[in-house]
Amino acid sequence: MIAHVSILRASSDRRFAPATRTSSHWGGAVDVAALLMVTVVAAALRLFRLGRPAQLIFDEVYYAKDACWYVKAAETLCGTGGEQTAVHPPLGKWLIGAGIELFGYDPFGRRVAAVAAGTLTIALTYVLGRRLLGSTMGALIGAGLLALDPLHFVQSRVAMLDVFVTGLGVAVFLFLVLDRQAERRPWRPWLAAAGAAAGASLATKWSGALVVVAAPVMVLIWDAGAARSRGERSPLAATLRRDGPVVALWLVALPAAVYAVGYIGRLDGALVAAPWEQGTWLRALVERQLFMFDFHSNLSDTHAYQSPPWSWPLLKRPVSYYFEVTDSGDYKEVLATGNPLVWWSSLLALGAAAWSWLRRRDPDRPEGVILAGFAWSYAPWFLLAGDRSAVFLFYLLPALPFMCLALALVAVRASRTSGGAAVVGSFCVVAALLFAFYFPLLSGTALPYQAWRARIWRFDSCQEVAQPEKTGSGDELPPSGWCWI
Repeated sequence: MIAHVSILRASSDRRFAPATRTSSHWGGAVDVAALLMVTVVAAALRLFRLGRPAQLIFDEVYYAKDACWYVKAAETLCGTGGEQTAVHPPLGKWLIGAGIELFGYDPFGRRVAAVAAGTLTIALTYVLGRRLLGSTMGALIGAGLLALDPLHFVQSRVAMLDVFVTGLGVAVFLFLVLDRQAERRPWRPWLAAAGAAAGASLATKWSGALVVVAAPVMVLIWDAGAARSRGERSPLAATLRRDGPVVALWLVALPAAVYAVGYIGRLDGALVAAPWEQGTWLRALVERQLFMFDFHSNLSDTHAYQSPPWSWPLLKRPVSYYFEVTDSGDYKEVLATGNPLVWWSSLLALGAAAWSWLRRRDPDRPEGVILAGFAWSYAPWFLLAGDRSAVFLFYLLPALPFMCLALALVAVRASRTSGGAAVVGSFCVVAALLFAFYFPLLSGTALPYQAWRARIWRFDSCQEVAQPEKTGSGDELPPSGWCWI
C-alpha cells in the first residue's frame, strides 16, 4: 500500500499558474486509468437498482412531473396539466426530460439524467484535483471520496435539480483554473467555457448565481495579482482596463444570454417588438423573474426536515426522501445524509488549508481555489437563508467536491512519510466501509429494525418542539437535537 502511494503521489505545493507549463498536469496512462476507474465505479453504484423506489420520492413529485410535461405534454402520463415549479428556471427540468424522452416516464427514465450529471461531476472533480494538486493520488482521493459520499450518491439518483448545479459549478472552477494555466490569448476561450457553465448553472436553479458571481471576482483578483507581480502601478485599475471587456463578455453577458435561452419554448411572446410592450417574449421573461423573486423572498412555509446553514456540515438534520415499513416489519428508506468521518474531517482539512493559505497569501496556490470553491458555494447561504424557513442540508451539495478536495490536499502532504501514507490509506478504507454500511439507508433497501437503528446510531436526539397552528401542508417544524429520524 505504502509503495503504491509513493508511486502515485506528487508534490501539491506546485503552483497551478501559467508559470508551471514545464510541470506535468497529467500523468498519461496512469491518470487515464485512474479517471476511468473512479468514473466507472461511480456510475455502476448509481445505476444499481436505480428504479427503486418505484414511486416518486420527495421533490420528484414536482420536477419529474414537470420534466415529463416539457417533453410529453400528456396530462394522463405526467400527472400534471402544466408546469408546477415555475419558481425555478427550466434547464434542469429539460435535462431530466431528456432522460424521460430516451427511456420513458418510469423510475429509470426520470432519474438517469441525474446519474449522468453526478458521474460527470466526479470525473470533473478528478481533473480539477489533478490540475490543482499535481498528484494522481490526490485527484483519485478527492474524486473517490465524492463518488462514495452518501449525499452525492442519493442526489445522483433522484430527479431533482441540485446535482446539475453541483456539476456545473465544478466545471466553472475547472475552466477558470485552465484559463489561469493557459497562455494569455485575446479571447480566452476557457473563460467562455466558464461563462457558459455558469449561465447553465443559473438556468438550472437560482443557487447557481453563486458561481456566476464568483467567476468574474476570482478572475479579476488573479489577473490583478499577476499585474502586481509584474510591478504595474494600480494593478486592479490596469486589470480592469485590459481584461475588463473580455471578462464582462464571457462572465457577465454570456451567462445572462445562456440563462435567457433556457426559457425558449417555456414562455410565449413576440420576439420582434419593443421589450416593454405587452405580449413580448422579453417582457414575459422579466415578469417570470419578478414572480420567482417574489415567491422565494416571501416563502414562509416550514418543513419538518429544514435546518439552518450552520448545521449542514455537522449533519444535524438530514432529509428523509422516502420511508416505508414493509408488511414484514422491515424498514426501507432513502436518507439524504453525509459520511460523518469525511464531512467532519473535511472541516479540519479546510481549516488547515486556510491556515496554509493565510501564511503565504499566494492566490496561485491550490488552497485558494479549494477554499474559494467551498466558500462561494456555502458561505452566502448564511445571508440568503435569512428568515427563510425551507432550507435543507442538501443545499450544501455544491460545496461537497471542494470538501473532498481539501481532504485530498491534506492526504497528499501527509503521505510524504510512510506513517502518513498508512493513515491516509486507513482513512480511505474506513470511509469506503462507512459508505457500504450506510448503503441500505441510501438506496431504499429493506432492513430489519435493529439494523436500521444501528445506522441511525446516536443521531436520534429528536426532541419535539411546539408546532405552529396548521395552516397548510408545509407548516411543520423540525425537532431539535441531532436527528436523523
